[in-house]
Amino acid sequence: MKGNINNMNFKKIMSASLALLLVAGCSNTQQDSGSEQPEQQTVEAENLKILSPSGAPSLSLLPILKGGKNTVEIVEGSDPLQAAFVNPDPQYDVIIAPSNLGVKLASAGKTGYKMLAVVTWGNLYIIGSSEEDLSEGHTVAAFGEQAVPGLVFKHTYSDIKADVSFAYQTGQETMAALLSGNADAALIAEPAATAAIAKGKEQGKELKVISDVQKEWGDTGFPMAALFVNSAVYEEKKAMFTDLVNQMKTYAEGVNADDPSALVADINELGADTFGVPSAEIIGKCYKRMNINVTGASECADAVAEFVKLFGVESTEGAFAE
Repeated sequence: MKGNINNMNFKKIMSASLALLLVAGCSNTQQDSGSEQPEQQTVEAENLKILSPSGAPSLSLLPILKGGKNTVEIVEGSDPLQAAFVNPDPQYDVIIAPSNLGVKLASAGKTGYKMLAVVTWGNLYIIGSSEEDLSEGHTVAAFGEQAVPGLVFKHTYSDIKADVSFAYQTGQETMAALLSGNADAALIAEPAATAAIAKGKEQGKELKVISDVQKEWGDTGFPMAALFVNSAVYEEKKAMFTDLVNQMKTYAEGVNADDPSALVADINELGADTFGVPSAEIIGKCYKRMNINVTGASECADAVAEFVKLFGVESTEGAFAE
């Protein structure tokens, strides 16, 4: 679930100074005799420090980056995420990471971060020329055998007839195998899957999505990436974290897949390389297939529990923010 732009090595920090946001709470109701006028309440929108992997998960933070009131650090790969989870002196208020990674550490008591929401529900697809490429006598290039892509693939396509090769480390490598003719089909994550289709067209190859891994898993897909909060900070400032999640949810729900021009403009404003994606235009074409659907952890706890069983996690007790 890393967005799978594995050939890009970057670490970009976008930050903006924080201003105080005053939210006034008052009542227009006339005072009854002897009653007190409610006091005006002030809420500070403090500067949250957020860590995220590049690709699809980072795109869920698009409205937060646009707002400029929080510090967002986007990194490549899962190593920085794991290090942040177990750091005895937590440096981040929020970590977006593979749900299995955060839940495994939280349920084992190895981190103080708890899951507050799922942000992406899988972005894996099999690209080929036709559905026949999944049949006997054909070869599928796959990657991440012991990670999310590989484990989900093997669980979902346990009865596949084609030969499956896990000789590839990244989605970029499976794309190369497909385009070079060394494989008939390839497991690739969005947005790289859409990029592969475009590159194939340039070479005279008519490629398409021949299988949606998420639909094969189930109607809603699987909880691939989630938002985890520093539980100590969360207990003190729950409203602030709730607002953050609501901003992400509202933005994702408001993207018009039929006319993604506003989304494309936002990505271009911040820079596609900020998110580790090929281009804003490609994201505009495949945003719907990235399954960015911000959902409270309490609403999908069963789906999370079922998913993490693939990684040997039998209990999610203690993994969720309350």
